[in-house]
Amino acid sequence: MKLTILPSGDVIDVAEDKDLLSVLTEKGYYIKSSCGGNASCSDCIIKVVSGQDNLESPTFEEIKFLGNVFHITKERMSCQTKICGDVTIDISAHDKDRDVENLNQKTNQKYSRQVKVRKKSEQEEVKENASDTNEMKPKKEGGMRRPRPFNYSNDDDSDN
Repeated sequence: MKLTILPSGDVIDVAEDKDLLSVLTEKGYYIKSSCGGNASCSDCIIKVVSGQDNLESPTFEEIKFLGNVFHITKERMSCQTKICGDVTIDISAHDKDRDVENLNQKTNQKYSRQVKVRKKSEQEEVKENASDTNEMKPKKEGGMRRPRPFNYSNDDDSDN
């Protein structure tokens, strides 16, 4: 069985018992997958261009994520899709450079906060100002209610 991969136009041979995610990663193609092929992230979605009749029917996990609209959208999860004949797929949505750049932007935003380092004299000044305005009171915890005492009843003495 032949698998045509767009946008490159490469054609590879595929065994029946392997899912497309493992076949494509073995051949060196990048397919984003957070779960590693366990059908729990739906990141590995590919678009079937032609030959959708040569694919096995969707699994329960795939229907759970994508719904029953795969006939209309022609999208399948590559970790759950196995082929039975010649198929053409489009993996242009999986761009490694773009994914790495998005990840770098997220981590840069997360750690871009500036920490203000104060000198010893500034720290003492802040503490003095806080003590003048009584802002350094310890917080009460537990909702400021006393716990109720546990009442032991004498009704359970029949066990002795």
